[in-house]
Amino acid sequence: MASPLPHIVIDARSMFTSTGRYTRMLIENLQDLDDEHRYTIVLPRAQVDDWVPRNERFATTATDTPYFSLREQTAFARELRELRPDLVHFAMPQQPLLLGARRLTTFHDMTLLKIRNHKKHPLVSIGKRLVGAGAFTVAAHRSRVNLVVSACSGRDLLAYTRVAPNRVMVTYPAADAITDAAEPERVPFRRFVLYVGTQVPYKNLAGLIRAVAQLREHDPSLGLVVAGKVDGDGARLIQDLSDVERAAVHFAGFVSDGRLRWLYENAAVYAFPSFFEGFGLPGLEAMRHGCPVVSSDATCLPEVYGDAAIYFDPSRVSAIGRALTQVIDDPATADILRERGRRRAEMYSWRFMALRTLDAYRDALARGSSTRADPTARRGTRE
Repeated sequence: MASPLPHIVIDARSMFTSTGRYTRMLIENLQDLDDEHRYTIVLPRAQVDDWVPRNERFATTATDTPYFSLREQTAFARELRELRPDLVHFAMPQQPLLLGARRLTTFHDMTLLKIRNHKKHPLVSIGKRLVGAGAFTVAAHRSRVNLVVSACSGRDLLAYTRVAPNRVMVTYPAADAITDAAEPERVPFRRFVLYVGTQVPYKNLAGLIRAVAQLREHDPSLGLVVAGKVDGDGARLIQDLSDVERAAVHFAGFVSDGRLRWLYENAAVYAFPSFFEGFGLPGLEAMRHGCPVVSSDATCLPEVYGDAAIYFDPSRVSAIGRALTQVIDDPATADILRERGRRRAEMYSWRFMALRTLDAYRDALARGSSTRADPTARRGTRE
């Protein structure tokens, strides 16, 4: 009689969050690629019916466990053990520290450890980062393999956790073209710079607004469109804007996929001014839709965008403005970036990411308590 297929449990509680595309696209592609294992996908109880597997080797189960909770360390660990997994893949680093099963973890970035939370008292923020550093270190050392979404994120993981380099594997995400029909968005500018995302301080949206406001002194037809739900950080940012800066920016709020496609396809330039990123997906999405990109030169962004963007020092408003002007005032430069951007976006594939992850599953299942000595054979990137 044939032996049962190894059982992999994927903690997919993140599937319906802002980072959930990674989790969803991984699982969707594994259904097409993997006939070596069977899977149980753990989803939030309130949304367990929102995703239905199309492969008979995939099943779902529900949990009431939120991230960063005592239950995550107690009841959730028991729930996972009761599934009798051969391997548990945590799609986020938040996980039970004591599990009693092989595990694999995806670390998207080290934001929790690197960035101070300005919404909390400084001592609370420091305490949270110290606890997070300890938890991340334990998770990294107890994982047979740690997946990261860029080589830069991998270096951060090594620096913060001191995990063995041969336990780290890069699995780049990808950007999909939006298939919904483009729906025009009402924009109060003849030409506009586009930004998509949250308004947390490390995204440096305030610096981008100041740069666009300065450009408007010479070209009042230009403005900035910010797409994305206005959160608490955004509300505080808006409150602190001067009248000149407020006139330079239009907060579109949450936009549908169709409206987002229209914004990408009609923006003069996409701007990514972050001080820190783990991958930088919106810029790659912009490239997919033929929008030229200017980007911060910080952390992973030059790695991900290569020669398909013009880079600037995010700490200098004047540098942001010069990069924007290079594209806005020079159609030839914009056309070159559009062509390079399309080619660059094609380099990244969810299918390839899933294949790499499948290799990591095989590796994690085959490993004993020791680790291999040759990280270069497993950590190749596309650069």
